[in-house]
Amino acid sequence: MISSQEISRTNYLTAVLLLVICAHATAQDDFFSTIDVDIEESSDRGPLEFLGWVNQKIAYGFQAPGPLFSRSDKEINRIETSLFGQVDVEVDADTAFRFGARMYHDEVYRWFDDTPYHPDEINEFRNRYEIRDFYLEHQYENGVYFKIGNQMQVWGMAEYLRVTDLVNIENQFALGQQDLEDLRLQVPALQLSFNLGDWAIDNVVTKRAGRNLLSPNGDEFDQFILFRRAGFAILEESVEHDSEYFLRASTQFSQGDLQIVASEFNDNGVGLQRLEALQSAQPQAIFRQNRMRAFGFSANWVEGSWLVFGEFGIHEDRQMQSNQATLLNRADGWEERDQVLGVFGVEYNGIRDLLLTLELDGVHTKQHEDTMLVDRTQLGGGLRAYWTPLNERVQVLAVWNELVNIAGRVVRISADYNWSDNLDFGLLWVSYDLDQETPFAVYEFNDVFQLQLRYSFQL
Repeated sequence: MISSQEISRTNYLTAVLLLVICAHATAQDDFFSTIDVDIEESSDRGPLEFLGWVNQKIAYGFQAPGPLFSRSDKEINRIETSLFGQVDVEVDADTAFRFGARMYHDEVYRWFDDTPYHPDEINEFRNRYEIRDFYLEHQYENGVYFKIGNQMQVWGMAEYLRVTDLVNIENQFALGQQDLEDLRLQVPALQLSFNLGDWAIDNVVTKRAGRNLLSPNGDEFDQFILFRRAGFAILEESVEHDSEYFLRASTQFSQGDLQIVASEFNDNGVGLQRLEALQSAQPQAIFRQNRMRAFGFSANWVEGSWLVFGEFGIHEDRQMQSNQATLLNRADGWEERDQVLGVFGVEYNGIRDLLLTLELDGVHTKQHEDTMLVDRTQLGGGLRAYWTPLNERVQVLAVWNELVNIAGRVVRISADYNWSDNLDFGLLWVSYDLDQETPFAVYEFNDVFQLQLRYSFQL
């Protein structure tokens, strides 16, 4: 049940957005007009549609991560087979149901059983599954749109910095090896949308959305590795409030879009709450998602072959990780600070088959202290080149990402070839260059080369 306190918070956020909107919206006779969230339809689609794919990945880590991790040598680190399936059911002209799931099996733990993999790694990665989309949606005649279940909410426009795109959790099993669109994971939520003049209003409430997926003990991207090395047992507390509230008002202009977002949510990462039993043989590090609030906007503008986009926001009560010198000495946990975040980007598509994107990111931490991992003002961003020759049968993506929250960079190049309508081949190369003065330097020797084969089908 949602408490009266939670309802009041939702009403407060609603009021904030409506005050902003009323300055731009004018009264109209058709208050509830149709909004652009209609259920996708196809003239040749029946009431039931099934699609899916089988994917095979083989990856080779061509650097030695070191003795902190289970894999300490250069060797194959993934032989992963995955199966994805999705069913769409058209209940009637205005109602649809979707269910999608993905299953994984990694054979590397059997083929390379001489590597001392931690049991947590094997339990997490050898066999696992994910419920992806699992929702019911309905479009009412008055324009109101309703959606309930496990779903994706793609907000904002930035690729490397989450300013207003805060609803979904992420798969963080690896650092910088995928685009944001591949990292997002669905969360259980209720969406209610309607029109207010020229504005579309989206109200989203999540329930037990969870946190980002983190690598287990011993994995080469284990985010708690420094605490484990110091002998700490890692414990995680449940959140105090398992409901989150997100409100978005969006409108369109002749050459661009504007979105305004307000939210109260649990940080999708986890922060250190306290250290306990420090004098015992097994000290404990207690982590939990922190409760936060955010307000921001995103906008874009199209002019010829150019697209200019930006985001600006304020995040309140974010926990700030301690630096290398004080990381293991914060008995009372990491401190909370407010942050101001900004993104500016340009995209150019004036060259045939080539899309170029530049994004600049900035984060300013209020009441900053020298014991914090990040600088008072952080800068980062990325450069992307996406090339699609041969009628997009070949897709080449090159990414240079300067990490805003970790001093260093990730370089990624991928290439995919569409052999037929059903069969695709791909390769991926990722290189890390991380600052040795940060706790994240331990992940620098995780460069990887990966081959991929995908077979797609549709019924």
